[in-house]
Amino acid sequence: MVILGLKRGEIKLVEPQEGWIAEFQKTQKEIHKVTGIDIDCIEHIGSTSIIGMKAKPMIDFAVGIADINNVPAGIIKSLQEISFYRLRVVLENEIVIARFDNDETFDIKTHIIHLVNYKGDKWNNLILFRDKLNSSETLRREYEELKMSFILNESGDMDDYTHYKENFILKVLKMNH
Repeated sequence: MVILGLKRGEIKLVEPQEGWIAEFQKTQKEIHKVTGIDIDCIEHIGSTSIIGMKAKPMIDFAVGIADINNVPAGIIKSLQEISFYRLRVVLENEIVIARFDNDETFDIKTHIIHLVNYKGDKWNNLILFRDKLNSSETLRREYEELKMSFILNESGDMDDYTHYKENFILKVLKMNH
């Protein structure tokens, strides 16, 4: 059984799960089928896409579209047909959409779509970060230790957790290799 989902406000890491990649691939096909977005514009990102690393048990997707400021209305509607709902999160050049394990309570998030400009800065950074971590065991360990230290030593919500990781992410993105 694949561990998938986090309760609202919960921050926890679990051991890497064999089923995360299969879950990504299954959902990638669903997203493609209902939206018509090219399969190459739907990438697995986030810690569940990193080899052998503990992660929050949520599958993250980078979904690239032509213009984030002019999203075809049908895309958001189509995603709702497969239980993905737009979150109230306001981010620059990004729309965040989530799937929950129960559409009635919306308590446990299982999947997150980061809708961004295809090949834009956010897209490129999301893919670059994933690829750099997958090509460096040293960076993977450092990132995992950083995330574990937040959980063990800090108190805060998901925003605090995200800010805690920010300098490391920026450092990795600036590295040349």
